[in-house]
Amino acid sequence: MKGKIYFAIVLVVVIGGLQFFNSHVYNTVRASVYNTVRPLFLNGGGDSCLQDLDHMNVQYTKIDNIGQDRCPVKNAVRIINYPHTKLSAPVILSCPSAKNLALFFTDTGARNVSTFGTYNCKTRRGSSIISEHGYGTAIDISEIDSASVQKDWNKDTKEGETLRNAHQSACKRFSNVLTPDSNADHADHFHLDNGFGFGC
Repeated sequence: MKGKIYFAIVLVVVIGGLQFFNSHVYNTVRASVYNTVRPLFLNGGGDSCLQDLDHMNVQYTKIDNIGQDRCPVKNAVRIINYPHTKLSAPVILSCPSAKNLALFFTDTGARNVSTFGTYNCKTRRGSSIISEHGYGTAIDISEIDSASVQKDWNKDTKEGETLRNAHQSACKRFSNVLTPDSNADHADHFHLDNGFGFGC
């Protein structure tokens, strides 16, 4: 792990230096470096993570490591529903992210959740950097128990309170949480992921 950290530090210094010379080269190199380094820090949690899902009564299908070299997912699982939470569609996540999602649903008491998806080998909008969706560590949520992110966010209503509580819980369970307040790209959903980040 120390070797990975030193390697990442050197790369950060190099691409930081490039920023002063050519912004196009900088952006290209930055994306290339990030896409190379990020998979080195993926952790599927191993059998102990799967055992945690068992103890939490999560019904899942184990699908091991999946994806391409560009978008690997470590210790992936497919979940149709959580014990007390019905999903609008099945989700594919790395085991640690699936576990965090279970804890998030428990925190919020969510019964019905609509999602825009989880695993998808794509880049971030307006960037060449691979999205956390490409590593199975992210989920986009558009609605929780009839509270619509697009319609009810920041409203002084029961639905608005549901979303505020969900946001606070997400900040404890995920390293990156994006809402309509973050940017226009998230006007209609929460983006929760376990990539590099510090919560909210």
